[in-house]
Amino acid sequence: MKNTTLLLLLVCSMSLAQVDSLNQDTFKDPVHLREVPRHNLIIDLGVAQPAGDFKDVSRSGLNLGAEYGYYFNKKVGLGVSLRHQYNEFGYLDFRNDENTAVSDNNYTNTSIAIGPTYSFTKKRFQFDVFAKAGVAFLNNPENSISQVGIGNSMPFSSDNENSSSSSMYIEGGLRFNYYFRRSVQVFFSPQFNTTLGNPLSYSYRDENATTVIQPALKNDINISNILFNVGVKIAIGKEYSNGEDRLDD
Repeated sequence: MKNTTLLLLLVCSMSLAQVDSLNQDTFKDPVHLREVPRHNLIIDLGVAQPAGDFKDVSRSGLNLGAEYGYYFNKKVGLGVSLRHQYNEFGYLDFRNDENTAVSDNNYTNTSIAIGPTYSFTKKRFQFDVFAKAGVAFLNNPENSISQVGIGNSMPFSSDNENSSSSSMYIEGGLRFNYYFRRSVQVFFSPQFNTTLGNPLSYSYRDENATTVIQPALKNDINISNILFNVGVKIAIGKEYSNGEDRLDD
């Protein structure tokens, strides 16, 4: 009798373990709610707001970016990005003066950068923190302000001879993602980027000068922007960071 009871308990425990295992496999969350796609295409666009010294000579503009992201696991990935952005020339307050001629050429740059991404996933939400470094190719157009009949006849002029056509570049930001579909996330992303080495040069005259004619002063600055972007993150293929494939049926 004792042996029979032990045998029955053993059989019951094995049956319960099998049922529990079956339930875990049956009711496990879909892979897109537990893991991160191995390969991703990220596209975003939005407003570029100048920051630092760059806002002294420019106004807001637009930017467009594309990125390939690869995840080693559900938390750590590597991204390679391409971004183009522009800012309007900044001296808008001179344009209503009939005695002043102001150019209207945009500052533009195109950057290529690479760097790590850290992600946290919770059901349909994913939070990304990323940083990258690379190179920016700059277009610093001829801009100037000419005043007729005033002693300080050139308050501002570009110094293209001392400006650079390329520069080291860094960027960083956040992405707040939400799964719109199993393979598509939509996101909002605040970012910051800047050149290094002060590649933009210009000449100006001191507006607070006490004499009629002042020598031109020179200034070298970085091109810095705060971005406010929206975009989509699209899974390339069905493989996820743990090697599991997504089931779309």
